[in-house]
Amino acid sequence: MKTNIGYLDRAVDLYTEKSGFSGVIRVTIENNVLYERTVGYADWEEQTPFSPDSLFTFYSLSKPFCAMGLLRLYEKGLVRLDAHPSLYVPEAELFPRDVTLHTLLNHSAGIPDFVQTQAFYEEYGKSPLTVREQLRLLSHYPPFFKAGTDTRYTNVNFLLLALVIENVSGKTYADYMRDEVFAPLSMQTALVDREGLAVPYRVTGYEKTERGEIKRADKDYYSMFGAGDILGTVSDVYALRHAIRDRLLLKEDTWKKILTPHPVSTFGYGCRRFPWHGKDRITHNGGSAGFRTLHVYLPNEDFDIILLSNSGWGDARDIITEEIHTAFFGDDGTRHAPLDMDKGYI
Repeated sequence: MKTNIGYLDRAVDLYTEKSGFSGVIRVTIENNVLYERTVGYADWEEQTPFSPDSLFTFYSLSKPFCAMGLLRLYEKGLVRLDAHPSLYVPEAELFPRDVTLHTLLNHSAGIPDFVQTQAFYEEYGKSPLTVREQLRLLSHYPPFFKAGTDTRYTNVNFLLLALVIENVSGKTYADYMRDEVFAPLSMQTALVDREGLAVPYRVTGYEKTERGEIKRADKDYYSMFGAGDILGTVSDVYALRHAIRDRLLLKEDTWKKILTPHPVSTFGYGCRRFPWHGKDRITHNGGSAGFRTLHVYLPNEDFDIILLSNSGWGDARDIITEEIHTAFFGDDGTRHAPLDMDKGYI
């Protein structure tokens, strides 16, 4: 394998100079760290450096972990993937009957969303209603399409799965994820975040104003329950590599379900899978106010990329990842289009 660390350092420097980047980048192969670099600060006002304990907001990079949590219940025979979600969450009763846990997991449910359904958002967005109350109201709005016929990436799919986990397990989502996912995967510092929760080593997120000034961002909690509410370190994200490679937590047949994309898209259960520079890529990203996150795993090469950033703007996830490929595999003369998962935050 070609290794050009100098090239990658220059590429990160150039991107940082032109667009601004703050965060951590880690590249590994076969469990050996090939490249790890931090740029910027965990808190720019205090100039607090990043450390191995720095807790980033994952946002949608939380979804792979939520999927594993739900599938733990499936393997115990406590939920059925072909069941309508109202079997476990009564507030979902009015969603179309062809919606199942399976279609929620691979974003083929087509149900309306808290943010992407504009009429709902204008009426109830960020209201003082509970998540369950808002879900019941949301179920009165029309679906985007018939379940199973198309895909549309939304947070509501995983928010509903987190409610299934709570109702079936009898635990809070935070406690369940700690006991059933984080602890077994040795994610020693990961936790489910909530508004007002004080934790040490929390990284502060930042945004750019229209004038190009950097300001502290108010963290986005709306509709993030189950879909984007995990805090963790770069080592916590790396647990995904271990889980996928060694088929941890779940049986081989269940992992096959996770990693098999929907026929009309690249979405598996809490992941995307598609060819990238001729390589099999399993991936998920995250992004909203103040943070951009990305995990990439190339199973055939056992090659892993993690990017966690508290500069909540720009396209570092795509540009730097492409430069990582060039640094370690050479320039094949192509550049792939950005992922379109967190619309408005590419």
